[in-house]
Amino acid sequence: MHIGDKIKNRAKDLRLGPTELAKIINTSKQNIYGIYKRNSVDSDLLFDLSKALDTDFFAIYSKKLVASDVEGAEVEVNYETIGSDLVSVRRELGDLKEKYSLLKALYEAKTGEKLGA
Repeated sequence: MHIGDKIKNRAKDLRLGPTELAKIINTSKQNIYGIYKRNSVDSDLLFDLSKALDTDFFAIYSKKLVASDVEGAEVEVNYETIGSDLVSVRRELGDLKEKYSLLKALYEAKTGEKLGA
């Protein structure tokens, strides 16, 4: 597996050029070109790229992880799909937390009553 190719292809799918991707993850365009050539990427950098490209690149490494269920039978888990869903759920959770904070502040301002966490 060549992670650099996967990153490059995802950026291409999103129509995100090296200059734009570099700005998002706070690096240089030259570094992005270097990443595209790599067989492996540091985990912190891979995390930043996963966020920037809305893809769980970590899941690629554990794509066909085999887990055992309660009965002891082997179950194949597709972490590539789960990882993509997880990124979406995390974004939704962040949005909901922000909305909750705003609603809480409005309620407290209107009623003068303090709400708990």
